[in-house]
Amino acid sequence: MRLSGESSTGVPLKATLICLLVMFSLFATSFAQGRFGQIGSDNDDVMRLVQIKDLMAGQGWFDLTQTRLGPDGGTLMHWSRLVDLPIMLLTWFFDLFLASDTALVWAYSVWPPLCVLGVLAGVYFGSVKLAGHQAALFCLALAGILLLGHYRFLPGAIDHHNMQLALMVLAIGLLADPRRGAVQMAWAGLATALSVAIGGEVYVFAGTICAFVALDWALTGQAARNGAIGFGAGLVAGLEACFFATIAPADYTRVACDALSSVSLLAGMVGGLGLAVAALLTSGRSLVLRCVALGLVGCAAGAVLLLTGPQCLSNPLSELSPQVRHLWLDQVNEARPVLAPSPAFLQDVPFRLGVMVVALIICGWRIWRRVNVRAHLLFLALIGAALALTFYQARFYAFGHVFAILPLGLWVADLYRQGKAKGEGSVVYLGALALSLPIVWGMPGLLLTQRNAEISLAARADNAACLGDELYTQLNSLPQGRILGSADFGPILLLRTRDSVLYGNYHRNAMGIEQAIQLILSRPGESQALLNDAGIAYVIACPSDPETRFMTQQDSEGLMARLNRGEVPSFLRAVPLPETRSGAATLYIVHPNWTDNSVDDDIS
Repeated sequence: MRLSGESSTGVPLKATLICLLVMFSLFATSFAQGRFGQIGSDNDDVMRLVQIKDLMAGQGWFDLTQTRLGPDGGTLMHWSRLVDLPIMLLTWFFDLFLASDTALVWAYSVWPPLCVLGVLAGVYFGSVKLAGHQAALFCLALAGILLLGHYRFLPGAIDHHNMQLALMVLAIGLLADPRRGAVQMAWAGLATALSVAIGGEVYVFAGTICAFVALDWALTGQAARNGAIGFGAGLVAGLEACFFATIAPADYTRVACDALSSVSLLAGMVGGLGLAVAALLTSGRSLVLRCVALGLVGCAAGAVLLLTGPQCLSNPLSELSPQVRHLWLDQVNEARPVLAPSPAFLQDVPFRLGVMVVALIICGWRIWRRVNVRAHLLFLALIGAALALTFYQARFYAFGHVFAILPLGLWVADLYRQGKAKGEGSVVYLGALALSLPIVWGMPGLLLTQRNAEISLAARADNAACLGDELYTQLNSLPQGRILGSADFGPILLLRTRDSVLYGNYHRNAMGIEQAIQLILSRPGESQALLNDAGIAYVIACPSDPETRFMTQQDSEGLMARLNRGEVPSFLRAVPLPETRSGAATLYIVHPNWTDNSVDDDIS
């Protein structure tokens, strides 16, 4: 339904201005927080920068091994080079007129706000095709307000999620067009393939999109023929291009369930090509024949998956030992269920779920009213999938928020049109707009749990205070070695020092995580042998670190608990730092040849 009195004259210019305003606001927010030019606050942002710097220092394009993370041999990461590439290109561009180090800073500062343009492009295209240019302005405005509070698009936030979000919304916007043009559907297939190649987090969403396109064709037939062919071709072309561009020939047969590999390539190719062929040959046939053809394609893709990677049907995290799951995975905030108890429960749960619930209700209502039924079925399926995944792991709420932009923006625009048509100057649409903003849902809980929020912020501040320039300077003046410390310390230590770390918050580092837990909880009489076996040269202890406090509660006689009480074993020597700050960590050198014949925890 298009807004009455609509004129496209000047509207694209307004849309462009909104997009530029959103980008400018992201930069302004970063400047106001004093963080412009700094890497993002998430550990994954820091680890991404480590990976990029290793690549720039000469590591092979196909080599994703983080040699300084984990036990001997390092850790093979699952992060795609597709995210490294644009940041590298921006670095080379800025390097033409800036110093190399400064060029890299500008590259990782500029890239996240550029990603927001992908989201806005998808929102604009989809809303224009569904409701016209004026409605698109409402959708863009809603997107701008929502995304301003999303740290994934702030300068320095170079983790891969912003690129995945942009590609997903771009695909959704292209798919929403009821005309199902072959070219735009091919671009949607390509965007879906790129998001899959970047990371396994979107497998469910990509599968939902593929199922929607396939069922849309099976039920519609000839009207969806060209679009289905285009989508299948785009999906296959994107998967093939990404596979051969990022996977070494020696690894073509290696199966990886959390990243693009032979199993996802072959299953995707069979599905994409099968859909294209089925649409080419049977679009003019009966519904039953189309459904049979689609069923055969699905069975073929499923058979390929079962034959090439049956292990991928299970959760890779289920392979973690019970101890690692309890003491590590269950303590990673983004990996916990959204309803898991937390100090900010009353704030976080409504903030994360409120918008998705409203969007699902609106999608159902507009489907019942027969308003853009096809598009709202797509929105309903994707938002429903995001909501279900958020109950499993809270980090998926971000996908649900961006998926909700189009249906909620169209709803607000429609309410505005209705009020204007009645000449009542209705402000009902403002209430709808408020219900479409996560911050509105989170505000009551924030007021109710203000004290807990302050405690949480203080904990994060204490954690940040653990590590400082004086510690990095001291470590860089000592011989290179492996560090035992909090998992949260891992990425920044890799970035700021030449040392290696035993573990970080990465599931492929399972061996290092398990070894670190054993060391942290080791009892008197066993700590020294375990440290030596793990090749640990330095230990970093910080009583204010949340992980350290949690581990101390698990066993008050563990190594880290004893260090925090000042009970330092004789084989550890505290290194005095140039400056002493409140809450700062203590650095210990491990002396493998110093032995205790009696007890492990003599005070030195």
